[in-house]
Amino acid sequence: MKTYITLLFISVGMLVSAQHSILKGKLFTSTEDGIVVPINGADVHWKEHPVMKTVSDSLGNFELMYHAGLYNIIAEKEGFVQLEMKIESVNEPVELFMEAEKTAGEKSLNEIIIRERAKAVSIKSNSVSLTYTINKSELLKAACCNLAESFETNPTVDVSTTNAVTGSKQIKLLGLDQKYTSITVENMPEVRGLTSANGINYLPGTWINSIQLTKGGSTVNNGYEGITGQINTELLKFKDKNFTHINFFGNQNARLELNVVNATKLDRDWSNTSLIHLNGRFSKEDMNHDGFLDMPLSKQVNAMNILRYDGIQKNGWGSIFAVQALYDKQIGGEKKFRESTDRLTQNYYGLGIENSHFEIWNKTGYVFLNKPYQSIGLQTKYIHHNIDSYFGQRLYIGNQNTFFTNLIFESIIGNTNNKYSLGASYLHDSYNEDFENVNFNRNESVPGLFAEYTNTSLKNLTVVAGIRSDFHNLAGTQILPRLNVKYSLFPKTTLRMSGGRGMRTANIFAENMQYFASSRKLHIKQNNGDVYGLEPEIAWNYGISMIQDFNVGKVKNTFTIDFYRTDFTNQVLTDLDHSAQELWIYNLEGKSYSNSFQAVWDIFPIQNLELHFAYKWYDIKAEYMDGKKQVPFTSKNRGLFTASYSTNETDKKSKWVFDFTLQYIGKQRLPDTSRNPLEFQKRAYSPDYGLMNAQISRHFSEKLRLYIGVENLGGYKQNHPIIDSENPFGSYFDTSVVYAPIVPAMFYAGFDVKL
Repeated sequence: MKTYITLLFISVGMLVSAQHSILKGKLFTSTEDGIVVPINGADVHWKEHPVMKTVSDSLGNFELMYHAGLYNIIAEKEGFVQLEMKIESVNEPVELFMEAEKTAGEKSLNEIIIRERAKAVSIKSNSVSLTYTINKSELLKAACCNLAESFETNPTVDVSTTNAVTGSKQIKLLGLDQKYTSITVENMPEVRGLTSANGINYLPGTWINSIQLTKGGSTVNNGYEGITGQINTELLKFKDKNFTHINFFGNQNARLELNVVNATKLDRDWSNTSLIHLNGRFSKEDMNHDGFLDMPLSKQVNAMNILRYDGIQKNGWGSIFAVQALYDKQIGGEKKFRESTDRLTQNYYGLGIENSHFEIWNKTGYVFLNKPYQSIGLQTKYIHHNIDSYFGQRLYIGNQNTFFTNLIFESIIGNTNNKYSLGASYLHDSYNEDFENVNFNRNESVPGLFAEYTNTSLKNLTVVAGIRSDFHNLAGTQILPRLNVKYSLFPKTTLRMSGGRGMRTANIFAENMQYFASSRKLHIKQNNGDVYGLEPEIAWNYGISMIQDFNVGKVKNTFTIDFYRTDFTNQVLTDLDHSAQELWIYNLEGKSYSNSFQAVWDIFPIQNLELHFAYKWYDIKAEYMDGKKQVPFTSKNRGLFTASYSTNETDKKSKWVFDFTLQYIGKQRLPDTSRNPLEFQKRAYSPDYGLMNAQISRHFSEKLRLYIGVENLGGYKQNHPIIDSENPFGSYFDTSVVYAPIVPAMFYAGFDVKL
């Protein structure tokens, strides 16, 4: 390890200068009448070095910095087919013709390659890690009201309801809880700490421009916490023209949502984007007649403002400044519960969860105009989050203040075949929590250093090696290496391998709030650690994947398989088996691992029709106090089928879109309730079942879309999800043994308007 670190830092220090010049060009397209017109606002960048980019002006002109090792440029703009061109001579101006998005397949025009329209979900071809890009069209395929629900049609991420009373949703990556995934917004930490419980529900789907989902160890530049991967969300922002988006959504359970996004250009370099989200659930529904609300009543106000400066082409500087404020409240429990009279009493069982959130962040970057391959960026973020909650007569109050900053310098060694980044980070978390009138508080201070080296010298091979060292005041110094390799075995066959180490400190209350609505008594088995008396969680993750593109006749196919293993050297376990009336939390003593295998087959049989088949297999076990067991609430086998079809109409702006999703969820091990009285026992394993979702959208124009849909079309639901629902203050009351939906088919409708 010492040799590796020494060689890495010696390599990134060998910086030499490189020659550069300017490539000039012009972008055109043609109208339906055949008139040739320039394209304004198209993004143009080097395929080999995407950071070196520019934007075409009102006359279609662009200028792009060039240096040795760059060969291909890419031009892209919403509404046009992506264009790629090989540059033979940088001294000759180039003229590029872009075609409006209307045909699929590939066409060749001299050296220009016109590719088929962008897929709703695609694997980033230039990424050395296995990274999926989920764009806006994929988010429109279902009732995507927040980030958690945006993965309902995605085979890589599992979405599940975790509690029969709160109805909150959680996601899993590689079969492990979302707490092991780094969830970021604009590549800065977002869902972590006290927001672990509900934070993924606080990112409205209409605010999202795209999602980048990385499986396995991600770049060291983004921190030390990502063990199973990273989910990064890019927000909607002003791009090349003013716009206002309005979205309204409603379902039969009186869940209503209103979203407004307004983007305005202030002057040549400045723009502003305002995002507003309002939602509420206003109807008391008890469809299974157990006396409890199927979903809590709720209301949320969420607003963000993004001020952006883009002077990269003029002076090398770019900056984004954003502020967000959120208030969310949920009230659930028995249908007869009234908060004003019954809170914290035994009149009727009730729960209330009140979250307030404020954050302010900035990203500022500078590209050296005389060395466009060289840049420096600073990220800074402050978060204040407060939870005030009660579950029957149990109280939990939490307060978090977080400051994060990250400085990254990127450059090359000789040419762009040898890139490197160096950086320093600092993370400070201040927590103050009260659980059942016992106070827990701590301060985590974590300065860190990191370096990453990328080599593309060998044909078809890319290697990214990184290492970071974080000096945690409570968890000690942590050395975290990560390695990613991509190799193009054949023109249509790509192999990827990854390995790395991750670390995190557990937030045991926020991460286990789904169990607080039960009568289980919490026990913390301390281990002389400095975080709740527990030691940090540390794990190694390894993975390999293969992507194969092939044609059967004229039908395009893509087949992807991957296998990942996660080995915990230390873990904070949540034990529901030791006693059905207790919840034990303690450090791992023994082995804990996760094996994840996934196979995906994508077929594009005819124009505008996409078919996707996926199968997943999990083997996830840990050594609990009572022995080695399969982790509960995890299906060993899962399957997914999605179909999407859109019509072609004469005006090329209006169309019908049909989307269908079928999920298979295999049996899951359930927590042990065998020592309960017979009437309060659950079976050891859940039955397997299937879920269907469907949606029909009508695009009347580029500015208006109406949609209707149904979730859980087959109506499958878990019967009697609450144990001893007639005695909520008794010792057997338990709302946490949830493995399936608790409500039948749910119909919804909505519309989008673009102004």
